[in-house]
Amino acid sequence: MRKFSAPADKLVHETTGYINAQIDDVKLRTIKGLSQGTSAVARLLLILIVVGAVITTLSFAVVLWIGELLHSYALAAFIMVGVLLLALLVLFLLRKQIFKNTFVAMFTDVFYQKENRPEGLKTQDGVDMAIWNTETRIKEKEADISYAFTECKDFYSLKHFFSDWASSAISSLFGKKEKKKK
Repeated sequence: MRKFSAPADKLVHETTGYINAQIDDVKLRTIKGLSQGTSAVARLLLILIVVGAVITTLSFAVVLWIGELLHSYALAAFIMVGVLLLALLVLFLLRKQIFKNTFVAMFTDVFYQKENRPEGLKTQDGVDMAIWNTETRIKEKEADISYAFTECKDFYSLKHFFSDWASSAISSLFGKKEKKKK
């Protein structure tokens, strides 16, 4: 006869795996959402600061240019505007590397200990891949739980109980008769 608690043990094991996969999914989706939101706010804030500096410098340059009529103050101000525009361009071109992936690494450190961290959680694409892997694992765990629950239900059913009891009773009866014949 099978171990009486084996189906229940399997159901508990499968349910625990399912819950852990769901927790990982929540962590990964939180990392993704927080990193996207934080990077969007930081990017907007930096763009606004640089644009404000550009507008301020450009206004100052126009005032100096008109006031001095082609003296060096205006030229220096326009050079500064060019530098700030170049900085804005660099920030725009490197926005993914500077912001999104920086926050992914930061939030990954918040949610996972180094030894429990899923592979590839260094970039936004890595988080997307980890989410896909977790969703696949969750679907597998759902199927495992369903199977374990069916096994558990069948094992603890009255039909199974009586068939096991009857087969045990019959085998013990025949086992005693064979011993008496010897």
